[in-house]
Amino acid sequence: MRDYSYESENFLLRQVKKEDAPQLLRCYSDTAAVALMNDDNCRRGFLCNTLEEMESYIDIWQGENYARPAVIDKRTGEAVGTLEIFGGETGVLRVDLRTDYERPEVLRELYALAVERFPKDFPMGAVVTKAVPEASARRAVLAELGFSGPERFREYEGYYRLSFSKMKRELGIAYCGLACCLCSENADCKGCKQNGCATYAECQNYGCVTEKGLGGCWECPEFPCGKGMLEKPRMRAFVRFAKEHGEQGLLERLAENERAGIVYHYPGGLTGDYDLENEQEILDLLEYGRKE
Repeated sequence: MRDYSYESENFLLRQVKKEDAPQLLRCYSDTAAVALMNDDNCRRGFLCNTLEEMESYIDIWQGENYARPAVIDKRTGEAVGTLEIFGGETGVLRVDLRTDYERPEVLRELYALAVERFPKDFPMGAVVTKAVPEASARRAVLAELGFSGPERFREYEGYYRLSFSKMKRELGIAYCGLACCLCSENADCKGCKQNGCATYAECQNYGCVTEKGLGGCWECPEFPCGKGMLEKPRMRAFVRFAKEHGEQGLLERLAENERAGIVYHYPGGLTGDYDLENEQEILDLLEYGRKE
């Protein structure tokens, strides 16, 4: 069982325990609360009438590949519901709450906590969560937080989506191998090939490639020359990958890895998961993603 703990101003999320069953039964025996829950792709609904039924669900919720934390009201110490998250290219978030907690301020706090913290432990390119038409408070809060929808997800209706992708694919790859499409240095940059970099006139790689009329260092027969940005292992690895698979192939791998939670630039910096010392390790990360 994977144990996680998340905290906001008023709530603590921690792995649900069998001892929570009496308090959670208040939530899962409430037909009004259950009517707002997402039981898509589940063998049975979540309505529980006995403590034994509640305990049987808690036993099921001790999985390894997802989290099912109880929602603890820090003021009272009570378990008032649960959340559930599955990661993947599109993660799925479930929110189950007692009727008396189905309020905009509570929903806003819990949804915000979920989208901020869950992707760090369960990598995903986007997250979807269901809000049935009767869940008007949920739908309003999700729209406020930037979710789009409602949309169809798999064969089910009523889902809202939030994408975590930061890739601006139209910016492409710089001549030297920098991923302009994922660079966070300048939000208004138009990309290397549109002279977006403030120092492009002094850039050795820019001057060399444009003088030769090439699409990038990966088209140059002199690669790897070690000039300019190619002194750095990340640049050499990206250019080497583009030389073998093309610029579009590199973009595809960067996009797929981003959806899997591999970060090009950490927040507030210009380094990320690809900034390894060994060029081959970077190539392996590009091609195969992060190994479990």
